[in-house]
Amino acid sequence: MRKGVFEMKKGLSFFMVVVIALSSLCGITVCGAEMRYAYAASVSSRLSISGQTATCISTAVGNSTVTKITAVQYLEKKSGSKWYSVTDEPWSASANNYTLTVSNSKSSLSSGTYRLRTVFTVYSGSDSETIEKISKEVTI
Repeated sequence: MRKGVFEMKKGLSFFMVVVIALSSLCGITVCGAEMRYAYAASVSSRLSISGQTATCISTAVGNSTVTKITAVQYLEKKSGSKWYSVTDEPWSASANNYTLTVSNSKSSLSSGTYRLRTVFTVYSGSDSETIEKISKEVTI
């Protein structure tokens, strides 16, 4: 009986080693998700609210092959389980470079829970990747 338990533990240990090894190859950490992108080195979408004014900052940094980056920011408010844009039009920007930072603000917010959703498109020549990054939720 003990030999069977030992063999099962040994098999489970081997399985965990394989999972950890494959996870590191795929860009996923054991303690959380770490995304790896084809052309982007890093992306962020940050929302801060002071009083009734939201400040929305989105940043993308590409690798050395990046020729252009575009970003579209959506400031969203939660209603029930769904999210709705609080601006008439999303904010957009682009840079013919490997780095882009976009900053916008919106005043006269009503109470509720908000987030900033940013959709980046990162170009490397004629190839591209699209990345959606969502900020932490902020409640006022």
